[in-house]
Amino acid sequence: MRQLLILAAAATALACGTSDSTSSARGSGVLRVQLTDAPFPFDSVKSVDIFVVRVDARLTEPDSSEAARGVSDDSASVGGWTTIARPNRSFDLLTLRGGTVADIGQDSLPKGSYSGFRLVLDPMRSGVMLTNGMQLTGGSSPSVTFPSAARSGIKIVLTKPIAVGADSTSTVLIDFDLENSFVMRGNSITKNGLLFKPVVKASPKVS
Repeated sequence: MRQLLILAAAATALACGTSDSTSSARGSGVLRVQLTDAPFPFDSVKSVDIFVVRVDARLTEPDSSEAARGVSDDSASVGGWTTIARPNRSFDLLTLRGGTVADIGQDSLPKGSYSGFRLVLDPMRSGVMLTNGMQLTGGSSPSVTFPSAARSGIKIVLTKPIAVGADSTSTVLIDFDLENSFVMRGNSITKNGLLFKPVVKASPKVS
């Protein structure tokens, strides 16, 4: 019933300098982003298309309001966020099964321990296709009700910070719980649609 997104963080040394409170030495690493999922057992659902604008990271953990702040700013400079991937395209989460992954992108980050990650989605270009051919979007009737009519910044809850450093590779598994993220309105999807209440968690992946 769950969906996994994989953020594969390949940390490669680019420079070394002086120490600060968040890292042992100044430098940068590369964070590569990939996507995958586990089975999604809704018999009436054909596809779940999530339009990912970008993935952002920051050193300090945000609350939900901070994760949503500044999502219209393409520079992701508000609140200490740094963009690590900018796919700007749709992913059908149901096609990513059995270990299949989709590369989202990668970028270098200053060396340090990162406690904040967020997905920035475009609800107007996201939706759910039912097996009967009905397309549920933010503007359809019935619809998928997203938190925002524009972009949505979704906080990813980490079990522990993600280290990015020289000569190291780390992977964080992001668990996108679809069963609990899409809530039925009433007792019929075809009549009442869905409510999107994202449940997204993450933990380091053991190699």
